[in-house]
Amino acid sequence: MVLQAGGAASQAIVAGSACGDCGEPVSGGNFCSSCGADLRSSSLGFLGAAAAPVRRSFPIVYLKLLRAPIRETVALAEDRTYRNYVSFALAGIAIYCLFIVPVVMTMVVPAGGEVHVSESLMTLMKILSQVGVYVGTLITFLLAFGVFRLFAPVKRTFHAYFKLFCLSLGFTAPINGAYEFVVTKVFHGTGIAVFSYQLTTEKLLTPTGISTLALLLAMMCYYIGIHRRFWDMPVWKTAPLYVVTTWASNQIGFYLMWWIGFYSAAVLIAAGIVTR
Repeated sequence: MVLQAGGAASQAIVAGSACGDCGEPVSGGNFCSSCGADLRSSSLGFLGAAAAPVRRSFPIVYLKLLRAPIRETVALAEDRTYRNYVSFALAGIAIYCLFIVPVVMTMVVPAGGEVHVSESLMTLMKILSQVGVYVGTLITFLLAFGVFRLFAPVKRTFHAYFKLFCLSLGFTAPINGAYEFVVTKVFHGTGIAVFSYQLTTEKLLTPTGISTLALLLAMMCYYIGIHRRFWDMPVWKTAPLYVVTTWASNQIGFYLMWWIGFYSAAVLIAAGIVTR
C-alpha cells in the first residue's frame, strides 16, 4: 500500500510539468513521450537527468542510426528536441580524419608523365586534396538544397536540411574513413580515392575494387533514401536529381580546387615556402 501511494504521488508530481531533458510538457507516465527520458521521481531520480547527455551522445546516436540508417536519420532530423547535430557531424569528421590522415600522407600524388615534384610540394598537394573533399561537401550541400527545394512538393527550410546533412555526414564519414584505412593500409587494395582519379578495369575487377564499388552504391542509396523521405518525393524523381547534383558538385569542386591548388603552389613557390 505504501509503495502504491508513493507511485501515485510520483505520477501526480510528474503530470503537468515539463521534461527536464527536452522541455516538452508531460501528461503523466514514467517516460517522456517526446524523448523517452525517465520521469520517475524517487531516491534514484537523479539518474534520469544524469543519463540525458548519454542518450544524446555520439556513440548512442550512431548505434541508433545503424539500426535503420534512412528511417532513423530522417526521424532524428525532424526531432526538434535533438540539438546536437553539429557536434555529431564534427565527431564523425574527427573519426574520419583519424583514419584518413595516415592514408593521405602515404598516398602517391599522380603527376603527368615522369614529372617529379619536391616533398614539400607533394605535401601541399595532399593537403589540398583533403581540403577539396570538404569544399566538395559544402558545394554538394548548397547545390542539393537549392535543387530539392525547387522541385520538392515540401519546401523544407535551410536549417532543417542543414540538420539532416550534419546527421548524414556524421554517420557516413567514419564508415568511409575506416573502410579506406583498412582497404589501403591493411590490404593494399583499391580504395575510394582510387575511384576518383586513377581507376582502371584491372583495379575494379579485384575483391577490394568490387567491395569499394558496393560501398559507394550503398552510400548513394542511403543519400537518395534520406532525401526521398525528407523531401517527400518519389524515388524515380529523387534518384536522378541527387545523382546529377552530386556529379555537378564534383565537377565544380574539382575545377575550383585545381585553380586554388595552382595559384597556391605558385604563390608558395614564389615566396620560397615550398620548392618545385
